[in-house]
Amino acid sequence: MKATLLVLLLSAVAVMLSCDHQHSEREAGPGCPLGKRLAFDVNTTIEESKRLNNEYFDCPNPEPGAPCFYYSHVFYPFFVIEDTVVGESDRFHDSYTFKVVGGGRTRESVRNYSQEEILKFNSLRDSESYQQTLVWTFDDVPDSFPLTKEGFIVMRGASNRVRWLCQRNSPCGDLTPVNHLDPDFYFVVEVSNMETAGSPFCEYTVRFELHVHGFPLDPVRALFFHQMTMTVVQTILICYIGHTCWRLKRKTVYTKTRDGLDEQEGHEQFNAGDVGVNVGCTLRSCCLHLYHIIFGIVQNPVLDHVILLVVLLDTSTLMAHTFQSVTVTTSWCLSAVNSCLLVFYVLEALLKILIQGRTYFRNPWNDLDFFILLMTLLDFVLSLVQSGGGFSSRQASTLFRVFKTLKGARVFRALRLLKAIRFFKGLQDILLTCLQSFRSMSSILVLMFLFLFIFAVVFREMFNESDPEHFGSIFRTVFTLFQILTLDDWSLIYMTSRDNGAPHIIYFMSLYILVELFTFLNLFIAVLVDNFQLSIRKKRHHKSQKSPDVKEGEAQSTKKAGEDLDVSLAEIEEEFYKEALRHASSDGKHSKRKIELTKRYLQLLAAMDQHAQKYRSQACLLDKLVETFFMVRSFSTYVP
Repeated sequence: MKATLLVLLLSAVAVMLSCDHQHSEREAGPGCPLGKRLAFDVNTTIEESKRLNNEYFDCPNPEPGAPCFYYSHVFYPFFVIEDTVVGESDRFHDSYTFKVVGGGRTRESVRNYSQEEILKFNSLRDSESYQQTLVWTFDDVPDSFPLTKEGFIVMRGASNRVRWLCQRNSPCGDLTPVNHLDPDFYFVVEVSNMETAGSPFCEYTVRFELHVHGFPLDPVRALFFHQMTMTVVQTILICYIGHTCWRLKRKTVYTKTRDGLDEQEGHEQFNAGDVGVNVGCTLRSCCLHLYHIIFGIVQNPVLDHVILLVVLLDTSTLMAHTFQSVTVTTSWCLSAVNSCLLVFYVLEALLKILIQGRTYFRNPWNDLDFFILLMTLLDFVLSLVQSGGGFSSRQASTLFRVFKTLKGARVFRALRLLKAIRFFKGLQDILLTCLQSFRSMSSILVLMFLFLFIFAVVFREMFNESDPEHFGSIFRTVFTLFQILTLDDWSLIYMTSRDNGAPHIIYFMSLYILVELFTFLNLFIAVLVDNFQLSIRKKRHHKSQKSPDVKEGEAQSTKKAGEDLDVSLAEIEEEFYKEALRHASSDGKHSKRKIELTKRYLQLLAAMDQHAQKYRSQACLLDKLVETFFMVRSFSTYVP
C-alpha cells in the first residue's frame, strides 16, 4: 500500500514538472486537482464535424500535429479533462472563451499575435476596426450570449459551432494560392475558462494548432479580375471601332477626292486641311457610323462563336465543381475563371440592348439569357456585400444565414447551358416543338392524373391491410402507382400482397397498366411524334417553295441593293459637291459664271455616273436572262 502511494506521489510530481515545462501549451490554474489538464479532443472533433457536415475533407498536404479542417465546413470543437495520473479523460462541459491568438500562411511563419491584435480578431467591441477584422463567428447566433469584460464570447460545450469568417482586413482574409491548390492557413487557438464565471475553483488553458484549407476567392479580388477582363475586352472593342472608323473615313476621302474633281483642280482648290474640314463627320454622322459598326459586331458570326466558346468553358468549370476532389483543391482558380467569363455575358447583353432596344426582350431566348445574367450578378453582388466588412459577429452571422438561403440563386448558373441552344438550329426546333406540343398534350395529362387518382382510391380501399407499406395512405398509394407506371419492381408489390392473402391484386394492376401505360402514355408520345413530323413537313415545304425562286430572288435583291447603293452614292456625291462649291464661293477667287458652269458640270458628271451604274446592273440582268434562256432551250431539246 505504501509503495502504491509512493508511486502515485512520484507520478504527480513528474506531471507537475512536465506541466511547468509545457506551460505555454497547457496550463492548470490554482485549485485544480493534480495531474488534470484541458486537452483538445481531435478524434471526436473530426467525427462530429463529419456527422454535422456529412463529409470530411482532409488537407492535400497534411502535417502531423496540426489537424486539418475545410474552410466552408462548420468547426465543432470538443475538449476533455485528462487525468494523466489515472489515464482517464472526461468531457469538458464548462464555459470557456475561444480565441485565435496566432497564425500564418505556413507552419514556419506562424507567429503569436499581440494583445491588440487578439482583441481585433476575436472581440465584439463596438469599434468599427474590430468589426472589420473578425476571423470567426457563430454558426447559429443565439438571441443573447454572455461576454467577458474585453468583449470575448463565452461559449459552452452545447453551443460551440464555429464558422470561419476571415473578413478582408483579418490575417486570413484575401489569401492567394501559392500553387494551383487553394490557399490554406494555420491558426493558433487558445481555449480558456479563466475569464468565465463557471469555474471559480479550477482554471484551465490550452493552446493548439489548426490547419484550415480550401479558402475561397475573395469577392473583392474577384471584382478586380472582373474589372481587368472588362478593361481588356473594352480596349479591344475600342481599337476595332477606331480602326474601322479610320478605314471608312480614308475610303470616303479617297472616293470623294477622286470622283469630284480632277487632280489639277483638286490641288489648286483643296489642300489637306480643307479636305479634312469638308469630309469631317458631324456628331450625328459619327454616331450613325458608330451604330453601324456595333451593329456589324453584334451580327457578326464571330461574336456567336466567341460566346459559344465562353459557354463551353463555363460548362467545364461548372462540371468541375461537381467533383468534390476538384472543388476542395481548385475552387479558388475556378471562381476566378467564372469572374472573368462573366464579363462576356455582360458585354453581350449590353451590346444587344444598345442595338436592338426594347425588341431585345421580345425574343424568348434573349429573355432567358437576361434572367440567367441577373441571377449570376445577384450572387456576385451578395458576395461583395458580405465581404465588405463593418458587421458585428451577430450581423455577420445573420447575413451569412441570409446568403445561405439565397445561395439557391447559384443553381441558375446551370441554365447557362441553355445558351448553347441559340447556336444550333436543330436544337431550337426540337425545343420549340416540345413546347408547342404541351398545348395539345394538356388534355391527355389531365386524363392521366384523373385516372391515377381513381385507381389510388381503389387500391387504398382494397389493399391497405395486405400491404400497408405501399397502400397505407393515399399519398403512399399515389407514389406506388407512379412506380408501377414505370414498371419498376411491380412484381415485388404483387408478391407482397399475394403472400398476405390478396392475390387478386394482379387483375387491378393489369388494368391500371393497360389504361395508364399502354393507352395514355403511348398517346402522349404519339402526339409528340406527330408534332415532330408536322414540323419536318413544314420545313421541307418551305424549302421546296423557296428553291425555285432563289435565282429570281437573288436578282431582285441584287437590283434593289444596286438601286439603294446608287441613291446613297448620289446623295453623298451631291453633298460633297455642294460643300466644295460653297467653299470655292467663300474664297472669292472665282466669278459667278465660272461657279455656275462648274456646278452644272458636276451635276452632269453625277448624272452620268448614276446612269452608268444603272446600265451596268441592267446589262448584268440581261446576261443572266440570256443565259437562262439558252439553258432552258438546250434542256428542252433533250426531253422526248
